[in-house]
Amino acid sequence: MAHVNAAIGCETCHGRIDQMVKVYQAKPLTMEWCVNCHKDPTQYLREPENITKMGYDDPASVVHRRRGEGEKVAQRNNVHPTIYCSTCHR
Repeated sequence: MAHVNAAIGCETCHGRIDQMVKVYQAKPLTMEWCVNCHKDPTQYLREPENITKMGYDDPASVVHRRRGEGEKVAQRNNVHPTIYCSTCHR
């Protein structure tokens, strides 16, 4: 829920489930992968109407196109994720 409230798109972590015959873990979901996103989440932040939109993260243009949108969303939603262990490991 915290990721949805921050406006992280579903496919950022779950991948393109709309194209999966059988759902599988498309992203590594390792601690390093998560911490890297927590250090700079702006490239993954979306306007609320785009959170569940599949295909929104075009790898060829995501960083260039989305950085400005993500910065606006981060400011509006007060997104400042921590990298403390207890953030995830409770």
